[in-house]
Amino acid sequence: MRDRFDREIDYLRISLTDRCPLRCRYCMPAQGVEKFSHDDVLRFEEIERVIRICRELGFVKFRFTGGEPLARKGVLDFLEKLPFPGYYLTTSLAVGNLDLDRINRLPLAGLNVSCDSLKPDRYRWITRRGDLGVFLRNLEGVRVENLKLNVVVMKGFNEDEIEDFIDFAREHRATIRFIEKMDFASGGPGFSSLAGVRDRLVEKGIIEPEGRHLHNSVSRYHDLRGREGKVGFITPVSRHFCPDCTKIRLKANGEIKLCVFAGENFNLRDRLRSEPDDRVIRGWLAGLIARKPYRPEGPRTRETMAEIGG
Repeated sequence: MRDRFDREIDYLRISLTDRCPLRCRYCMPAQGVEKFSHDDVLRFEEIERVIRICRELGFVKFRFTGGEPLARKGVLDFLEKLPFPGYYLTTSLAVGNLDLDRINRLPLAGLNVSCDSLKPDRYRWITRRGDLGVFLRNLEGVRVENLKLNVVVMKGFNEDEIEDFIDFAREHRATIRFIEKMDFASGGPGFSSLAGVRDRLVEKGIIEPEGRHLHNSVSRYHDLRGREGKVGFITPVSRHFCPDCTKIRLKANGEIKLCVFAGENFNLRDRLRSEPDDRVIRGWLAGLIARKPYRPEGPRTRETMAEIGG
């Protein structure tokens, strides 16, 4: 499925829930956000229908996000019953008593986990309520291939932990990815450009100077110098990746976002519930994808990242 700029749109990010046990300062306000009503959240069978239709349109990559996807009741039953392997999951691993054995048996193509500090006091501060010990215990029990650790880098907060995170990721067989903070309707510490972080790592001989992009990934990867592993940089602010964008997003309430920054969403939920013919839904989605903008345009979204779904 190609848009009018000849970009191949084949990646769907699916938010399973807007609920999350954390209140990360850059993701939502301290009081949280107004939760979607139970009736508005897509049922699992509706999500399966969307996936089926998107696969017919040529989509090949599906990532499940939240909020915190593992906080939704029945999520492991849903993931285990999907009729195809090779999907992706993003989680904060902040939920206690996770069934890690079941998670490890999922036919995942990749698992992304999020953590913004390896210092307990900082972790609690940035998440407002998180326990680093819960994250670490869950991470120790994870046994999946293609494990990635996502870290939002923030000025005056965790810039001094960059090298610690690189070593920590190698110890846990993970690829580290540093992410620039995006400001939506939220706060937190200040913005830190990753260009300076990357340059310092090159100057210190920690990473190779040349980076590369992979299809369906917004990260630019640099190999570690003299060691196995790589370091990724995701720069939505300092260096937009709009020309290479291949994704659309499905919010937990069934709204489609063509661009993460866009203020306009498109209601798929009501169409799913009123139209039994998949061909009609498929045609509507194809027409919508054709309207995907080349770069953010029009009013910017006032949604928090928790509402958008990452």
